[in-house]
Amino acid sequence: MYNINRQMNSDHIDRTADSARSEVVSLATVVGMREESKTVKSLTLKVEDKQFSFKAGQWVDMFIPGVETIGGFSMCSSPLRLTEDQCLDLAVKYSEHPPAYWVHTKCKVREQVKIRVGGDFFFDPAVQKDVDLLLIAGGVGINPVYSIINEVADLNKGDSSSRFSGKVKLLFSARTTDELVFKEQLNIIQNNNEHINCQFHVTREKETTHKIGDVLLLNKRIQTGDLDKSFNWLRKENTCVYICGPSHMIEDVELSLLQLNIAKQRIKYEKWW
Repeated sequence: MYNINRQMNSDHIDRTADSARSEVVSLATVVGMREESKTVKSLTLKVEDKQFSFKAGQWVDMFIPGVETIGGFSMCSSPLRLTEDQCLDLAVKYSEHPPAYWVHTKCKVREQVKIRVGGDFFFDPAVQKDVDLLLIAGGVGINPVYSIINEVADLNKGDSSSRFSGKVKLLFSARTTDELVFKEQLNIIQNNNEHINCQFHVTREKETTHKIGDVLLLNKRIQTGDLDKSFNWLRKENTCVYICGPSHMIEDVELSLLQLNIAKQRIKYEKWW
């Protein structure tokens, strides 16, 4: 039913051919589905193999029965969720690409797929202890970034030995307010964590500056000035930057960061196409 080798010619596999991948391929069952926006649907998967693990920011290859093309979807939940109940969350934007189309038109609770973790874009709190994080997301590129924020929030619920000591700033841009997926959850996370601050941007709405809950919403693209202001709160010399979004956005943001004297080795990015 799951011919992994036969499906290895997909776009996702070609684009991530040089990325690290786990050897564990696990059966997973869809146990929940939710509409996150008009175009984004989230899935909760129950993972069978207890050897399966991931770091915040990584993605899975998804092998779907009856679909020739392999899906590539980033986790949006915290790795701690998997540790606690063997579940993880994915959020998939609608497209006619076969795996995404299957998620939006055919997938049902109790469907089974196979998944394998991959990716070199991740946050590791065991290694990155004394850093601040600047997280920048465009559109559905919020998924791996949201996973990182969820991990920090989960760590800060624990005892002092497990807490993340740094600050986190999120700049999240989308075309419309509806496409700011997880905006309500991010507002709650910000309110419950004094060291996490979020800022939303929309690029195709004309309203004046306002807020979603307690999160500032600006009607413009993320610009150099927004990045520079972030370092009024973060420790500039000790900040790691994670960017996920369209290629043109990543290129523009990276150029601005370099102009602000952020070392290139401190900038990590994941492109989606």
